[in-house]
Formats: sequence, structure tokens, C-alpha cells
Amino acid sequence: MYDESIQRALKKHKIKPITLPAQFLDVLLANFRGETPRSQIITGTAGDGKTYHCREVWLALGGGDTVWNQGAKIQQLAFEGRTLIIVKDLSELMDHEGAELIEAVARDVADPTSSTYYLLAANHGQLLEKLKTAPDTLAVKRLATVVEDLLVTRSTTDLTMRLQLKDLSRAPAAQMTVEIIEAITQHEGWGGCGGCPSQAEGQSCPILENRRRLMAEDDGDPFQRRLTALIELSERNGGHFPVRQLLALVANSLLGHPSARDGLMSCADVPAIQQSGRADLASVYRNIFGENLKQSRAEKTELFKKLNLFGIGAETSNRVDNLLVYGADDPAQAEPYAELVLSDPIYGATPAFAQAQRAYLEGDEGNDRSQFLSALRAQRQRLFFTLPDTLAESYQLWDLTVFRFAGLFLEVAEKLAAKQPLPRQALGQVVRGLNRIFTGMLVQNQDELVLATSGSYSQSKRSPLLDELISVPRASGEEVSLNADGAGGFCVSVRLVRGNEIPPVTLALSPTRFEFLGRVAEGALPSSFSLECHEDLLAFKARLLRETEKRRALDGDDRAVDGELVLRFIELGSDGRATQRRVMVRA
Repeated sequence: MYDESIQRALKKHKIKPITLPAQFLDVLLANFRGETPRSQIITGTAGDGKTYHCREVWLALGGGDTVWNQGAKIQQLAFEGRTLIIVKDLSELMDHEGAELIEAVARDVADPTSSTYYLLAANHGQLLEKLKTAPDTLAVKRLATVVEDLLVTRSTTDLTMRLQLKDLSRAPAAQMTVEIIEAITQHEGWGGCGGCPSQAEGQSCPILENRRRLMAEDDGDPFQRRLTALIELSERNGGHFPVRQLLALVANSLLGHPSARDGLMSCADVPAIQQSGRADLASVYRNIFGENLKQSRAEKTELFKKLNLFGIGAETSNRVDNLLVYGADDPAQAEPYAELVLSDPIYGATPAFAQAQRAYLEGDEGNDRSQFLSALRAQRQRLFFTLPDTLAESYQLWDLTVFRFAGLFLEVAEKLAAKQPLPRQALGQVVRGLNRIFTGMLVQNQDELVLATSGSYSQSKRSPLLDELISVPRASGEEVSLNADGAGGFCVSVRLVRGNEIPPVTLALSPTRFEFLGRVAEGALPSSFSLECHEDLLAFKARLLRETEKRRALDGDDRAVDGELVLRFIELGSDGRATQRRVMVRA
């Protein structure tokens, strides 16, 4: 799935290409055609579409398709009295070629009279490596400083440099996923399926069935929203989905079946799969997690490693499992079982599932329980993507993942972006979780932040000495709030004084940190969480302690009066609220 090989395959097989919106194409073309163009660097991770952008710019500005396909490392295009030099992959250049190019770029981007402009593409590491191996001149050093500033902070103080950087890895993959699904499922090539014998009466082609479910054309179908929610959450946790991975995800979702060659169906495989009676193993809901592949291969594939971190299929709730296991025989479950299981005879109430369910309930000693447990896993995955929004809350949808508070996280991020009131429980849950971590006690306070210390600089889990009680609602300059971070996420912000003498102390909340605080607020923390979250929150507490010390210095409060030091110990009341007990220490 490299841009160069795709172009050759399209010509060989005479297929209309899948066209996707190029994130920066219009901006790049407007720049190079404008009165004051700047050289451009396109960076990102492998598979983000850097080569695609370079080729589209070349063609749009008058470059020939034949010349581009010759594969020269450095392409040169003259237009409107200017010269544009395009390098689609810096890593292809030998060391001496890269050094010469970097020197030329450093010279031309600093010269306001130069008519030579550049479009360079490289992964983050390759770009920095080429800058390090370039000649050690003042111009190259200046270029390297500007590039590093643009990579880290997205801006530079050196405004005279005629250079801009576009980072494709910062593009939100959730929206791109929807566009890729649309581009693939609406491709004109599907018109050739009209007379396929695999669609004979009473037969269902699993490939076309997966396509129909991916399209999610029915009103209220939550499939695409749930899929993009998983991708967004993964990105908020530091994952990244290049376009190449998203294309692989959609292709695998359409074609996956464990009995097919390499786990991917072709049209020729469909009749045999239909005759075997196991078309249910082609379920799009299983394929999203790579269940059609051998376990060793799925575990090595970065795409499925990220999606399987959610534990969908392994995680569940009592209500969901009661429905799936006992629903067929329980009169109390008859209505929801009909709506959520029997209504889907293709991937839900299949003969294979019904047989495994019956054998499991009857306790057949010769029956292999793993068959039913495997079918149960597939049903949980299906329910996550198909459970109607009206039932999502009552069946606790996100309990089917390891991130039980992911739905609340997404809702808070959405409300903050739209500048709407937040869910009532969100801030209280965060504050209660922080208080329990800061004190090491099961405190219930959520209208004030209980900042406590162990009396030393040790990382003690229990902190019995009260440092400050910080009001959560705005009062006397104090405030604890959840604020948007400008990049689609949010952070918890603690303000200690009015004005800007002491800026607010903030902590970015990823889905993992938010989940950690939510679990602690509820009083139960699974051992599967790493110590990293706890250490991050203790570091946040240490920053708050420094700022409260600064505030006391500004207020002239040294905590000692007439030679007596006041220690405030934390005690828990019968309602779980933290109160203070003062102890006078005479020095």
C-alpha cells in the first residue's frame, strides 16, 4: 500500500482510484500559486499520505504523470517564473545528496530574492536525521532550529524564514475513517456484484453484508459513531492511525474470514463459506479487531494492537451476559432478546450460536465450552456496535470496554468544544478522585480540593497533614474547573488567586487518566492500571503544593504565630467528608 505501487496497480487492472480528501492539498496549492509563497515541509508517520500530497501538487501545477512515474528522487518543476523542487521522501537520498539539498534549502528559504521553493516530505525521525548530518554551517543551524520549533510548538520566532511545516500525523483520524468508509463502500466497482450467484434467494454474501453494515444507512445506526469513538479515544491516549492503517482496517472489516487464505475472502471463497454454514465468522464486528487473523499476526499488527486495548469482547456486564446466555429461555428477557439478538439472523441468532448456547446450558460433558465462549465474545463485540442509543445507558455500553468512563469523557470533550454546560457528575468525579489520591483516604469531598502532605518530601501513599482546602466553585480567587485544551481534549485547571500573579495549575486528562480518576472516585482500582497514572497525579499534587507555598509567601503567612506552629490533621467524618483538627506545636 505505497503510493508508487498503487499507481502501477491502478493502470494494470484499470480500476478507478479511491479518492480521499488530502488534508493540506488546497493550502499547499494556494501557497505555491500565491504572491509570496513559502517552502513547505510535509512530515508525519509512515502511511500518512506524504507521497500522495507531493504527487497531487506536482500534477496540479502542471507536472507530467509520466515524468513523476519515472521515480526520480528529486523532481523539478518550472511554473510562473518560479522553480519548485519536490522531494517525496528524504530518506531515499544518499548522505551527500541530502547534505547538498539541506544546504540549498537553508540558503533559499533565508533569501527573500530567491525564486526557488521546496516541497519536502519525510517522517519526523528522517527529517531530524538529515538536518543533523548536513554541513555544520550557520544557515543550516538556523534552519534546524526553525524546523525543531515548528515540530514541537507549531510556531517559530524566526519570522524571516520563508518556511512552513505541515504535520499530517496531527490530523484527526476519526473523521478520516468515515470518509474512507464512504469512498470504499460507494466505489463504482460494487456495481459488478449485481448478477453474482452468491446472492441467490436465501443466500447472503458476507462481503456485501459487511459493506451494508459499514455504510450504516439505517436511521439511528450507531456503527460508525462507535467505531470513530474508539479511534478518537485511542488518539487521545497517544495512539495514531495513519491513512494506510485506516484503509487496512476497512478492507479487513469487509473481507475478513478465518477460513479464507490469509484470513481475507475473495469472491471465489464465498460459495464454500456459505455451504459450510459458518458465514457468521465473517462478521464485520469481529474483523474490526482482527479476529479473522491468526492471533500471533493480529498481535503483531499495530492497528489491531491499538483497538484490542479496549478489551471489547473480553469485558462485559452482568446484564449483557444474562441476556446472551439465558435470554432464549428467560421470559423476562424475551423482548430484549428478540430485539438485540433474534433480529440479526446473520451475525446474531445464528444456528451455530444457538447450538453452542444450548449445549452450554444443558451441560453436555462432551461439549467443548470454548466454542460457546468464543461465540459469546463475538456477540459482545456485535452488541457494542449495534446496541441502540436508547438502550446504551441501561445496558451500560462502555462496560463492554476497559474504559467504563469513556462515554463521559467523550461527552465532556464535546460539551467543552461546543461551550455548553458539562454533565453534573464530571467535575465532581474528577475532584473526588484527586482528593483520594492526594490524601490516600476514602474522602467524599467534591466541592473542595483537599491538598494534603505527609509532612516530608517522601512519596507516601497516605498524607494526613492538610495543606490547603481549595474551593471548587469560584470563591476568593480559587476555582477548580475542566477546560478545553484547544486540541479537542480537556484538562483540569486549579486557580489559586485572582489575576495572573500565579497562573492556574493544569493537568491534561487523557482517557486513561480520566478512567483512573473515575475508578478511584468509585473506590475500586483494578491492578491492570500502571503506576504511571498515579505518579502523574502525585507530580500534579507536588506542583500544587509549590504554588500554595508561593501564595502563602505573597500573603505573608508562614504558618507560625508567636513561636507556635499550627499543624492541621485530616480526619474523616461519619459521612466520609474530610475535616481538619488543629494541633499547636510550640517551638
